[in-house]
Amino acid sequence: MLRELVFAPVAEKLAEVERRIQVKISSRADLISEVTNYVLGGGGKRVRPALLLLSARMCGYDGGERDVDLAVVAEFMHAATLIHDDIIDNAQKRRGRPSAPARWGPHVSVLAGDFLYSHSIQRLVRDGDFQVLKAFADATVAMTEGEILELRWHRNPDVLHQDYLTIITCKTAALFSAACRSGALIAGVDEPRVEALTEFGLNLGIGFQLVDDALDFAASEEMLGKPVGNDLVEGKVTYPLIYVLHQDHSPERDHIRHLLSNGQLQETDVERIRRYVTEGGGVLASVEEARKYLRKARQQLVPFPDTVARRSLEMLVDFIVERKW
Repeated sequence: MLRELVFAPVAEKLAEVERRIQVKISSRADLISEVTNYVLGGGGKRVRPALLLLSARMCGYDGGERDVDLAVVAEFMHAATLIHDDIIDNAQKRRGRPSAPARWGPHVSVLAGDFLYSHSIQRLVRDGDFQVLKAFADATVAMTEGEILELRWHRNPDVLHQDYLTIITCKTAALFSAACRSGALIAGVDEPRVEALTEFGLNLGIGFQLVDDALDFAASEEMLGKPVGNDLVEGKVTYPLIYVLHQDHSPERDHIRHLLSNGQLQETDVERIRRYVTEGGGVLASVEEARKYLRKARQQLVPFPDTVARRSLEMLVDFIVERKW
């Protein structure tokens, strides 16, 4: 449904991105190729590549295959973050199958993630556009900072709303933003429209992650491709839980805080916290917060002409709130 409707204007180019992603990356270390090929072959909605392609098309890009080349970079960088996330979180599953660290261990996996980052930089250097290189480099720095900030608040129920919004802006939204900015840059539009698409991607990414937070409490494992409540198990205190902890003053709140602060959660603990968050309105609050940022994202599209690409981006804004993946 998503590919057929939202990504229709760039379907052919997205298919070429997919073909290139599935080509085994050449490396002197065969094991690196094996791991990266496994991770990249695990599926995914390819939202970041599609954002770059749609942004470029909306801005009138007609310069060949640079948009495809850079869309591949966006997915490689995203895959690198997933590998590193799974190492840090000791995640056993990703997209419904064993994660890279679960199959090859953390040592090989961290190097595979580093390889994907480095390989992406090689591609950006070949592209030769300093502004595009800077956009992705800035995103890479932000994503690393976001990981560190998240670790700082590991299992800490005192994390504030603004702290968490900073984390997801860095970890998730920065790469969304870089993809959209790069699409505008290669199309050669003026600076105000480059900045508008940069902000569009940033707000879209924040909204995307806030919905993801809600789904971790309200969805099913079949939908997510990983266990529900996974963020809790990994020690992440996300927006729905933060909201309820700051609204509630009951004895149950004190018990939940104690569970969060005292090591590994049991399955019954996870279910108790999920019920506490759902009944306390945390899921709905996270979705409403997402809507705020998605409205901002939609507003950033106003300067652009009414084209099929713009309508697809608007459709994506709406789809994120309703998504089940």
